[in-house]
Amino acid sequence: MGVVSFHAYTAIRPEPVRHSRDVLELPERTLALAFHGGPHPKWTPRALDRLRDSGVQATFFVTGVQVTRNPEVVRRIVAEGHQIGIDGFRAEGDWADSLNLAFAQAALADVLGVHARLVGAPVEVDSGDRTHQDIGALVQMSLREGKGVVRLHDDGSIGGDIARRLAKEPGYRFIPVPGGGTAEVTGPQRFAASVTTWSQRNGGLVLTLLGTAIGIAALLGLLRTLMQLGLAHTDRRLRREGEQEPPPWIAPPVSVVIPAYNEALNIAATVRSIAANNHLADVEVIVVDDGSTDGTADRVEELDLPGVTVLRQDNQGKPAALNAGIRQAKHDVLVLLDGDTIFEPDTIGQLVQPFADTDVGAVAGNAKVGNRQGLLGRWQHLEYCAGSNLDRQILHALRCIPTVPGAVGAFRKAALTDVGGVSDHTLAEDTDLTMAVTRAGWRVAYRPQARAWTEAPVTVRGLFRQRYRWSYGTFQAMWKNRGALVENGPMGRYGLIYLLAFHLLLPLLAPVMDMYVLYGFLVADAPLAAIVWTVFLLIQTASAGYALRLDGESLKPLWAFPLQQLVYRQLMYAVVIQSLVTALHGTQLRWMSVRRTGRLADAPGGTVHVT
Repeated sequence: MGVVSFHAYTAIRPEPVRHSRDVLELPERTLALAFHGGPHPKWTPRALDRLRDSGVQATFFVTGVQVTRNPEVVRRIVAEGHQIGIDGFRAEGDWADSLNLAFAQAALADVLGVHARLVGAPVEVDSGDRTHQDIGALVQMSLREGKGVVRLHDDGSIGGDIARRLAKEPGYRFIPVPGGGTAEVTGPQRFAASVTTWSQRNGGLVLTLLGTAIGIAALLGLLRTLMQLGLAHTDRRLRREGEQEPPPWIAPPVSVVIPAYNEALNIAATVRSIAANNHLADVEVIVVDDGSTDGTADRVEELDLPGVTVLRQDNQGKPAALNAGIRQAKHDVLVLLDGDTIFEPDTIGQLVQPFADTDVGAVAGNAKVGNRQGLLGRWQHLEYCAGSNLDRQILHALRCIPTVPGAVGAFRKAALTDVGGVSDHTLAEDTDLTMAVTRAGWRVAYRPQARAWTEAPVTVRGLFRQRYRWSYGTFQAMWKNRGALVENGPMGRYGLIYLLAFHLLLPLLAPVMDMYVLYGFLVADAPLAAIVWTVFLLIQTASAGYALRLDGESLKPLWAFPLQQLVYRQLMYAVVIQSLVTALHGTQLRWMSVRRTGRLADAPGGTVHVT
């Protein structure tokens, strides 16, 4: 008995896998004919004709691309009793790559509804058919071992003729390559295979569609970058010029309203930071406990700080808590902040300075991530600086800031009266309120010197819940205030269009860039896609670095930005897509709180130390 060794001769479920060290015994004068590189629309039918005339069964190791291009030939191979194996996706030998193998199996699943158990070419006796010698010499080369698998090529050579001549050799028996067969695929597998192979057959159309989408996404990304580099820089320059001859420092009395629900871990540090302010006028502090069950109100009362009042009410939601505090407030300037936020000593004084202009009805402060340790914290820190705060720089220059953040903002009581207080119609009450104030004729300013430190989510689940609520609430606020588009005001001319372009359309199109890279690199053999993506990433990284410099931050966290684009950005895409689907279905989303850790609570004297 002879022995034939196979390198990477494997079997796909449910048969056991055979590795390269496995051996297969074949009798003397026993041959298995193996065709490679097909199926070919011209040469494979010719080989099949020769095999049919000779009454020989062979094994065809096909490539996924050729299967997709020539499905009828594949069906004929099986219909005439021959065996199917996989030799790769684009070319012979790339079956060893798991992704190429998956694509090749998908092609078979789409055409035949099966997966092949034979994967990878065995060690074979090469017939020499690519050297184009005479048939007699090639037949002798194929028989030189007297047994084993004879390698023939199915790509335009004379493999079919050699097979016919071999079949006439006396005393030889011909069998398929042992261990073959197929396995039926499930319905979902076949559907996925159909989608995959459709994209392969229509590669030009897919690349055109992806190219169009990526062109729009790249144009929006470039436009946003130019706006960031231009308007943000202009805004900063104008402020610096104003600082050379600063207006008189104003110090109006202030009422600080802090809505709180189950904020026992952070509320003491928040209130202490307000009490430690160096504002030159009276500061009244009103903490509204909105039905907390963790002793939030008790923690505040235990501080026994002068000028701090605690209001208790049944749980009614954040807008109701804010409105209760606003009604209680005795001063005309109101500072609103969340119960997990810490102010610096001069934050209140900085925050109220834009009110020197009587047209200003609200001021947005500079919210910063306090717990930025760890990769997730750094990513959120970059998002705040290179996203939210840089957006406010741009929109401040356009006079259409759509959101005064709940973490740090100030309002004139008159502006709040004009819009009827804080609405509970959306989950983004801060965005809804800010848009309403702007539409009422007030100007909203941004004061980056008014810094506040907030606790960001520390888990992916918590982050998703928070951003899902923000995104969904923003879409609600945009829809509610869509009437601004027909008004002659900055919110309609710039604000809503900015949000629509860069907070809805760009996040929806940006994943197409990632798909384009994967499709072009893995399926369409278009390495230019990776170059385009890399250039886009470099532009975004430079923009993020510029944002950090504008915000007075260190550039050290910038090393995490490429990773943010690879991982964190995908999560934000999912947030936007799910929020949009939820909004289109008209689903009412309930408030989703984020679990607190109290990592800001130990900051001494209201000062946060971050690295």
